[in-house]
Amino acid sequence: MERTRLGLGHSSTYGQACMQCYKAKCRCVPNLSGGGCERCLRLKRDCHPSDSIRRRFAQRTEESDTRIAQLEDKIETLSSAMRSIASSSGSSAEILRLLNEESISSSTSSPKDTPGNSIGTNPSISEGLTPATAPPPMAPANTNPFYPSHYSLSPSNLSPSQAEEYLDFFRSRMLPCFPFINLTPDITAWQLNEERPILFQAIVTVTTFSTEKKLARAEELKRILFTSALLNVQSNIDLLLGLLTYLAWSADAFLGGADLVSRLMMLAISLVYDLRLFKPSPPDVKLMMTITQGRDYENQGDAIEQTVQEFMEKQRAVLACFVLSSNISSHIGRIDTLRWTPQMEEALRVVGMNRSCPTDQAFAFQVRLQLLKHRAAYIREQHEIDCSHTATTSVTASVPGLLYLKTLRGQLHELISSFPPDLHRRNILIIYAQYVDLYINQLAYAISWDSPLLNLSGQRSDDGILPGLERLECLWRSVESIKSWLENFYTISPSELVGLPFHFWSQMILCVTVLKYLLVLEDPAWDCQAVRNTVDLISTMDCMIQRLDLGSKELDLQCDDNLFKLLSNLLSKCRMWAGARSDMASRMQDVDARSCQSADPGAASHNSYIPDLDQMVWMQSMDLESNQWFEDAMGWLTASS
Repeated sequence: MERTRLGLGHSSTYGQACMQCYKAKCRCVPNLSGGGCERCLRLKRDCHPSDSIRRRFAQRTEESDTRIAQLEDKIETLSSAMRSIASSSGSSAEILRLLNEESISSSTSSPKDTPGNSIGTNPSISEGLTPATAPPPMAPANTNPFYPSHYSLSPSNLSPSQAEEYLDFFRSRMLPCFPFINLTPDITAWQLNEERPILFQAIVTVTTFSTEKKLARAEELKRILFTSALLNVQSNIDLLLGLLTYLAWSADAFLGGADLVSRLMMLAISLVYDLRLFKPSPPDVKLMMTITQGRDYENQGDAIEQTVQEFMEKQRAVLACFVLSSNISSHIGRIDTLRWTPQMEEALRVVGMNRSCPTDQAFAFQVRLQLLKHRAAYIREQHEIDCSHTATTSVTASVPGLLYLKTLRGQLHELISSFPPDLHRRNILIIYAQYVDLYINQLAYAISWDSPLLNLSGQRSDDGILPGLERLECLWRSVESIKSWLENFYTISPSELVGLPFHFWSQMILCVTVLKYLLVLEDPAWDCQAVRNTVDLISTMDCMIQRLDLGSKELDLQCDDNLFKLLSNLLSKCRMWAGARSDMASRMQDVDARSCQSADPGAASHNSYIPDLDQMVWMQSMDLESNQWFEDAMGWLTASS
C-alpha cells in the first residue's frame, strides 16, 4: 500500500481510501506517521485498508454485468428468430420448438439464473397469445402486481388469428345486443389480453358455442375468477367485466346451473361495493360535471381523455350489474337485485348523454326498461306484504298497486315513443319493451286476481275503480304484448340471434309459457278462441323453431350441442304437447265441454290462474340436456293445463 508516500494534506488516490472513510464517503488523508488516516485518528477508530473487500465487490459487479449481457443477447436472438419465423411461415410449432431449445440451453449454461429470469421455465408460455405485429412477441406481460402472470395468457390451443376472430365476433355480433363495454375497432386481441386478461378469457368462453367446449373453457375461467376474488381477495374492473360478460352470455341457466349463476352474480355485486362504483369519488364527480356541462374534455390532453374513458367504463359496469342482477333475480331467483341509488341514476344520465360511444344511448334505454320492470316487481313485493297482514285481499287494497302499475305502463309507452328511428339495434329494444309491458300487465292481473272478473252489479268501489274490469283488460293487453314480441322477434336476422344475451331467451320461454296459459284459461268472461285467432300457439312455435334452426346453421355454430339446438328441442316438445291438446279439443267439439269439466273437478282450479312470471319454478331448475327435467317439466305443464 502506497499511502505513506503522500504528503500531508493530500487525499488517497481513487480506490485507496480506508474502510471507514469509504463507508462514510469522506476524504481519506493518510497520516505522515503511517498509523492510518487522519480522520480515523481524530475519531479514535481502527483504520483498515479496503482493497480486498472492494475488489470482491467489483468482481461480483463485473460478473453480474456479464450475466445480464448474456441474457440480453439470448433474448434478442430469440426475438429475432421468432419474428423471422412468424414473418415467413407463422408456424407456432416452430416457435414452440425454439422456445424449448432456448429454455434448455439457458438452464444448462446459466444454472445460477433465477426462475424469473428464465424464459423457458413457465410451461404456460406456449399457450400464450402473441401479437401479429409490434410490439415483439416476447414483450413483458402485464406488470400490474394485482394480476398473476398466467392471467395474461390466452386460452390453450388458441392462435393469434383465432383470438382476433373471437374478439371480432364478440365485438360485432354479441356486444351490440348488450353494449356495456366500449371495445373500439382499433383494440386488438393481444392488447385486450394484456390490459384486461380476465375479460379476454370471458370473451373467448362465451364465443365458444359448442356446449362441451364451452364448459371446458368455463371451468378454466371460473378457476381464475374464484382464485382472484376469493383466494387472492382482489377487486378490480377487469375481474368485474369478466364476470359480467360471462353472466350475460352464459348458458348455465339453461343447463342446470342456476345455483352457479346466482353465486357469480352475488360475487359481481360484491365487487361493485368493493370498488365503490355505486358512490362516485370526488374526481369522478368532477368528470361527471365536465361531461354533463358539455365541455370538450378530448382537447384537454390524453391523460384527461383516458381518465374519462375509465370513468365511463365504471359507470357502464355498475349499470350492467343492475340489469343482470334484476334479470337473474326475476328468472332464476335466489338473489336480490343490486340496490338502485341516486348515484346510479346520475350515472345512467351521463351514459345516456355520452355521444363519444355510439352504443351508449341504446344501452341507457336498456337500463331504463329494466328499471321500470324492477319498479313493477317492487309493487308486487309490497302487495304480498300487505296480503300477509290480512286474511283476504280486499278490493280497495289492490287499487293503489293497480294505479301505480298503470303509471308505470304510461312511462313505458312514453319511453318507447322516445326511441330515435336510427337507434342502434332498435328492434331488440322494442322486443325488450314488449316483455316489460307483458310483465307489468301480468302483475296487474295477479294483484286483482282475488276480485271478481266482472262487477255485474254496476257498483263501483270506494275509489271509483273496477279491479275486475282492470284484470280482464290486463289479460288482453298481455295477448297484444306477446303478439308484438313475436312479430319483432321474426324481424331479427339469424346473424343477430347469435348475439342475444341469456335474459332474452328467458323472455322468449316465458312469453310462450304465458301464451299457453292464456289459451287454456278457464274464466267465464275470457274468450280463449279469440286468443287463438290472435296468436296461434302451434304456428308460433313452428316459426320460432325455424328461426332457431337458421341461427344454428350460422357459419360459426357448426356444432350439434349449441344453445339454439337445445332451445329448439324444448320448443319441439312443447309443440307436441300443444298439438295433442289441439287434437283433443277437435274431438270434443260435439261433446258438452261443461260436463267434461265437471268430470274433472281439478281442471278448473288448474286453469283458472296464471302464475307470476317470477314464480315459474320449472324455469329455475331448467336443464335442457336432462331427459329427466323434460319429463318433469312436460308432466307439470300437462297437469296444469
